[in-house]
Amino acid sequence: MATLSPLFLRDDELEQALQLFWLAERDLMEAGARILERRNLAVLDYLILFFLLRRPDSTLAELCILTGASKQSLSRHVAKLRAAGYVGAGSARGDRRAKPLRLTEAGRELLAPAIAAQKRHLSRIFRDLGAPAVEGFLRVLAGLAEARTRRLLPGASF
Repeated sequence: MATLSPLFLRDDELEQALQLFWLAERDLMEAGARILERRNLAVLDYLILFFLLRRPDSTLAELCILTGASKQSLSRHVAKLRAAGYVGAGSARGDRRAKPLRLTEAGRELLAPAIAAQKRHLSRIFRDLGAPAVEGFLRVLAGLAEARTRRLLPGASF
């Protein structure tokens, strides 16, 4: 990749960054999506399963924040995942109105190959670029994610 221009805030550079961001997001999701498409699952289904893996006992309201989906849309997808046996009830955390959710063993087994494919994709790139570039990348991603979202993530250090 070319040396970054000192004028990295110009429209051309910002548009190039946006273009690369969306292409990278597409390619990373494709690495796991093919596996889930065989089960008739959409990207939102994947996100629900992924965030429940990383954050068991999340509520619907928390998943709305993490996925950016509406409560109505999320409810439909969660109902579909529950009916398929991938999501079940979690452990209550005090508020009996909140209904925590968690992955079932079937959900974990379904998700494992998709995440493994995505991790292989990231590992290959991270290995080629090295630790300083990866740290910078993670800092940029953390900056892009809103604080209200980051606070819900386990182990978020940025």
